[in-house]
Amino acid sequence: MTDPSRPEDHNPYAPPPAGEPVVPPAAAPQEGPPPAYQPPAAQPPQYPAAQTPSYPAAQPPQHPGAAYPGAPGAGPQSSPPAAKNSAKASSIISLVAGAVSIFLLPYIAGIVGIGTGVTAIRMNAAAKNSGSGFNGAYTGMAIGGIVLGALGIVLKLVLDIALR
Repeated sequence: MTDPSRPEDHNPYAPPPAGEPVVPPAAAPQEGPPPAYQPPAAQPPQYPAAQTPSYPAAQPPQHPGAAYPGAPGAGPQSSPPAAKNSAKASSIISLVAGAVSIFLLPYIAGIVGIGTGVTAIRMNAAAKNSGSGFNGAYTGMAIGGIVLGALGIVLKLVLDIALR
């Protein structure tokens, strides 16, 4: 049990013993009325000073042909311009179009699948011969697109003949 005569044993949340008067805790003394709210003084917005851009001086190319990639004498540092159609994109298009040709638009999708598959194989062979960017998976996807495109066309022809 707690001893009410010792303040460290007093539980502030326990009700006071019977017969003792309830005394509210004393409030902190105040030195007058609270100060009224004073908004901060309005200041004009501060904008950074306008700066004129400074451009670095033009420097001549470090090695011959660097300004024209792919030109004779360009050297090994320059990279050839990126092709719009890569073997990767063509093989993916071929595979998707070949798969679509089995279910939907067999002639159109089959021709697209076969055409882009052949294009992807040629691009991949050229990349292999030049020694850059060869990936056998792209050739596999292109062959799969050719097979699926041909299968879609053949199935459509067989169904047309069988349903006559």
